[in-house]
Amino acid sequence: MICFLDFDGVLHPEALDAPIPAEQEFCHLGALEAVLREFPQVLVVISSSWRESVEMPLMVGLFSEDIQPRIIGATPTAGPDPYGKGHVLREDEIRAWLIANGGIDQVWVALDDLEHQFVQHRDRLVACDRGTGLDDRSFAELRQHFERAAAL
Repeated sequence: MICFLDFDGVLHPEALDAPIPAEQEFCHLGALEAVLREFPQVLVVISSSWRESVEMPLMVGLFSEDIQPRIIGATPTAGPDPYGKGHVLREDEIRAWLIANGGIDQVWVALDDLEHQFVQHRDRLVACDRGTGLDDRSFAELRQHFERAAAL
């Protein structure tokens, strides 16, 4: 299974009008890593907008050493709209990554706070509240996706 991971509004709260306080930055990362350790078959692809301005080694370096090898890439940044909608959605970037890396039929879930970015694949989205990031509800939902994939 592949987990497409957003950062802002997921791994830490995000306020639209203020920077993230240093003590809150990546405050949910340790808990996410704990869940990932329960499911060693889950690989991670970064779908966060951070991929547009932060180099991959720096993003991977945010994670614990045992999780780092499971981060297998980042989705492509929005380019021309291949689907004629006038804008590229996060799920389109995910689809582009899947097509380029083994095929569209792979089992995946997205962990993101931008629910409007998912139209066709809302059933594969674990939506986080932007103001809190990962919480008990989203962890439970993510765990259900991982368990279903492990049972396949």
